[in-house]
Amino acid sequence: CPNASAMLFIGAKVSHLALLPQGKPEAARRVMAMVKEMDRLCFGNCTNETECEADCPKEISITNIARLNREFLKSGFFSSTK
Repeated sequence: CPNASAMLFIGAKVSHLALLPQGKPEAARRVMAMVKEMDRLCFGNCTNETECEADCPKEISITNIARLNREFLKSGFFSSTK
């Protein structure tokens, strides 16, 4: 998929920082800022074709996109849109 390779790398960074205790205090603000910037730069969302995972030279798993989505929802996205 040509759309989600940026989402794969952002997901990997969000996952990495979300799993570290030091990353927790800024987790919500970080994920919101990273997704906002991804949207601003017009990168598409994941279409679950897993092509980015298959072609990734760093062998980053698509499960990082799932964690990105989970962290994004935990960040209070829905509460801030009311």
